[in-house]
Amino acid sequence: MAAMLKVSLILSLLGFLVIAVVTPSAANPFRKSVVLGGKSGVPNIRTNREIQELGRYCVEQFNQQEQTEQGNIGSIAKTDTAMSNPLVFSRVVSAQKQVVAGTKYYLRIEVTQPNGPTRMFDSVVVIQPWLHSKQLLGFTPVVSPIY
Repeated sequence: MAAMLKVSLILSLLGFLVIAVVTPSAANPFRKSVVLGGKSGVPNIRTNREIQELGRYCVEQFNQQEQTEQGNIGSIAKTDTAMSNPLVFSRVVSAQKQVVAGTKYYLRIEVTQPNGPTRMFDSVVVIQPWLHSKQLLGFTPVVSPIY
């Protein structure tokens, strides 16, 4: 009986040792700190086709919403005469993503206005691939653009 107890104790200790070695340490200085549900940067924005297409989608959705909200007091086009014509997508300048019930992207998008000047907008879009869903949640002008 004592021999079985001793073998059981040794196997338990060996199991804990294996878990300790295999599991990455929280104190590992080379491990990136990731907060579950937190935002993280998106690398290679300029060459990331998916992000650039997502930015284009946001501008197109905004333009569609503006057309259907013509005359709506809450519409940006109503309060900003420079916005009365459709915007043209230029590029995504910065991007972050957050895992929620899907993936939420926070994009800073550069657009060209019909009369020529460029302008920055902050956009929020959620993608839920299993539902084949992509939804624009926000598209707001940046007051003072920071590149």
